[in-house]
Amino acid sequence: MTASSFSEGGKGGEEGKEEEERDVMSRAEFVSNLIKAMEMSKKRNEEEEEENDNDSKTRAKKCARKMRFDYPQVTRKELERLSETLDKDGTDLRFDSKVLENIALGATKADDANSNTNSTVDGVGSKDAHRKLAIQVFAEFPLRMMGDDETAAREAEAILGEVDFSEEEEAEMDEPGLEDVVAFAEESGVEKATTAIEKNSSESKNGGVAAKDDDSTDDDDDAANWLPLEMNGLNTTSNGEMETQRRHVRTFTRIEKVQFLLRKLTPALIGADDYSRVSDGSAPYVSRKTTETLTKLFENISEKIQSSDRKNSGGDEYLFYREMRSAAMNCLRSRFLVSPNDIVANECLKRILKSLRFGEYAKRSALEKKMNGDDGAKEDELDSMALLAHLAVRFAEKNALGVNFSVFGQLEKSASSSSSNLSNARRAFAPLVADSLLVIATRFWSFAGTEKDKKGNDSMTNVDEEDTALNACALLLSYVFTTSDANAADGMILNSGCIASLAAYFSAKGVLKIEEEDNASSYFAPGSAAARRCISLGIASSKATREYFSKAPMCVAASKLDTFVNSSHGVVWSLAVDADEEEAVKRMKHISSTHANSIEMLNTILLVSACFASANTKNNALWQRKGAFHQTLAEILASTKEVEKCLVEDAKRRIAERRGQNERKQNDSDDDEDDKNTESVNASSLSDAKIDPELEKARDIATLSSRVLKDLVAASTLGDVAAIRKSD
Repeated sequence: MTASSFSEGGKGGEEGKEEEERDVMSRAEFVSNLIKAMEMSKKRNEEEEEENDNDSKTRAKKCARKMRFDYPQVTRKELERLSETLDKDGTDLRFDSKVLENIALGATKADDANSNTNSTVDGVGSKDAHRKLAIQVFAEFPLRMMGDDETAAREAEAILGEVDFSEEEEAEMDEPGLEDVVAFAEESGVEKATTAIEKNSSESKNGGVAAKDDDSTDDDDDAANWLPLEMNGLNTTSNGEMETQRRHVRTFTRIEKVQFLLRKLTPALIGADDYSRVSDGSAPYVSRKTTETLTKLFENISEKIQSSDRKNSGGDEYLFYREMRSAAMNCLRSRFLVSPNDIVANECLKRILKSLRFGEYAKRSALEKKMNGDDGAKEDELDSMALLAHLAVRFAEKNALGVNFSVFGQLEKSASSSSSNLSNARRAFAPLVADSLLVIATRFWSFAGTEKDKKGNDSMTNVDEEDTALNACALLLSYVFTTSDANAADGMILNSGCIASLAAYFSAKGVLKIEEEDNASSYFAPGSAAARRCISLGIASSKATREYFSKAPMCVAASKLDTFVNSSHGVVWSLAVDADEEEAVKRMKHISSTHANSIEMLNTILLVSACFASANTKNNALWQRKGAFHQTLAEILASTKEVEKCLVEDAKRRIAERRGQNERKQNDSDDDEDDKNTESVNASSLSDAKIDPELEKARDIATLSSRVLKDLVAASTLGDVAAIRKSD
C-alpha cells in the first residue's frame, strides 16, 4: 500500500467521523425540539383547560343568577354546568332563597312532554338536572356542613350565604285582619283608632295614591287597607314623623341552616317517591351515590343524636336531630322501594340498622331499660322495625300478607325492579328479618302486659307508639310465615319465643274490646287488627303455630268470643285449626250478608286468599277441591259480579245524564259567546261527569273483590297456588 493510499484512508476516516458527529447532533437537536414541542403543547392544553374552566365557572355563575328570578329561562346544559361546578369548586357561587325554591320546583314538577315551566327551556333531561342539583344542595350540603372537614363545611355555607333562613318563620306570621283592627280599637279607644285610620288615608294621598270618595261603590273590604298606623309596621315619633320598623335579622347557627335544608328534603325532591318509575339508569336519583350520601348523612345525624345531652338541653337538641334524621330516613326508605338492589350495595341497610342500634334495647334487662330510658334506644328500635316492615311489604308477593298494597304491586313493574334485583334484595333482607324475631317477641310480651314499662300512662303518645310498633311486628312476622321454608320458619319462631308472646297478646288484648268509661262505645286495642291477621297467616301456614294455638287454653277460649267468631279470622280458624268446613261456611255467609260489598268483606276475601296461598305453599290445603267452602266462594263471586255490573251501569247512566245536561247548556248559549261558553261547558263536563264518591268507592271495592275471588276460585278448583299469583 502506498503513502498516498494511507493519506486518502485517513482523510476518509476523518470525514466519516465528522459525518457521524453531525448525525448525533441532529438526533439530539431533534429530541430537544421534540421535548420543547411537547412542553409547549402541554402548556397550551393547560391554558385551554384553565380557560375552559373559567368559562365553565362564568356560565355557572350566569345560570345561578338566572335562577334568582321567577320562571328562569335556563337550559339543561346550563344546569349541568352549574352542577359540575358545585362538584369541583363552587366557592364563587352564591345562592339565595329563590334559587333553592326554583331547584325544588324543577325537581318535583309533574312529567309533561308539552310542559315548558318550572325553570326549563330545554325540556328533555331538565328534570334530572334539577334533581341532581337538589341532591347536591339538600343532601350533600348538609353532609358537608355536619362533617369533620371544616373547609368543605365553610364552602357550603358560603354558597348559601344569601339564603334567608327565616323565610319559613316569616311565612307563618299572619297579616293583621279585621279582628286585629277591632282589638286595637278596644284597647286604644275608638277615637284613637279612627284618627289612625284617617292619618293612614292622608298618608296614602300624600304618597300619590288616589283616595276613595265617600260615594264610591267599590266593594273592596280588605281590612289591611284600613289598618291603624301602629299596626301597619309604622311608628309615630315624638315629632310626629313616621318611620318604618327595622326588621331584626338574627344570626343563624350552622345546625339551624342544616335544619332548613333537611326540612325541604323529601323523596319526591330526589325522584324516589313511591310512584316514581325508573326508566334511565343514568338518572341521578338512580345512582347508588345518592343512597351512599343519604346513608352517610343518616349515620352522621345518628351519632349526633346519641351524643346529645337530653337532660341538660331539655331534649330540644335531641328532638331537632331526630326531626332532621327522619328526612334522611324517608328518602332512604323510598330509595329502597324504587331500587331494591340498593340495600345490598355497600351494605347500606345494615349500616342504617347499626346506626339505630337495632336489637340493643330488646336485649336489655328491666333494670337497664329503667336506668337508660332517656338514651333513645327504644325510639330507634321502633324506627328500625318500621323500616323493616315497610320493606317486608315491598318484598312480599302481591296480597300475600292479607292486605291490598296496590302501590307496591305497581312498583314490581318498575324498570329497576327486575326479578334478579328483587331476588338479591330478598336474600340480603332475610337474615335481617330473622334478627328481628327477638325484638318482635319482646315487644309482644310488652303489649300483652307482662312487661310494665308504661307505668300506667295511657297517653296518646303511648297509644300511637303501640299502634305503630304492633303493625310493624305483625307485618314482619307475617312475612316470615309466608316466605320462609316451613321447617326453618317453625324452628326460628319457636326458639325466639314469638309464638308464645303472640299467643299471650292474643288472649290478653288481641280479641277483647276496650270499654270507654265516658260512654258506652268500645274498640279493639290499637294495632290488634294486624296481630289477628298475623295469627291467621300463622295458623294457616305454620304447623308449630297451629298446634300451639289449638292447645293453649287461653287462646282456645279467646277464639270462641263473638268478636272473633264473626270475623274473617274466625273463618280461617275454623278451616286451619278446627278443620270444619261447615262452620267456616256459616261464618263466611254471615260476613257476606252483614258486610256485603264493604271494606270488611274485601278484607275477608284478601285474608282468605293470602292464607290459602300460604297454606298451599306449605302443602297444607285449607279446604277440599269443589267442597262446601269452595261452593260458597263461587256463590259470593257471582253475587259480587252482579253488584259490580249494577254499579258500573249506574255510573254510565249518571255520566250520560250529566253530559246531556252539558250539551243542553251549550246549545242554549248565545252566539256571541260561543267560544267562551263552549270552553266553560267543556271544562265543567269533566267535573259534572264525576260519580258520587261513595258509589265510586263501592264500585272499586266490588271490582277488586271480584278479581281476587275469581283467582281464588280458579286456584281452589285446580288446586294450584300459581293461579292465584296471576292476580293483576
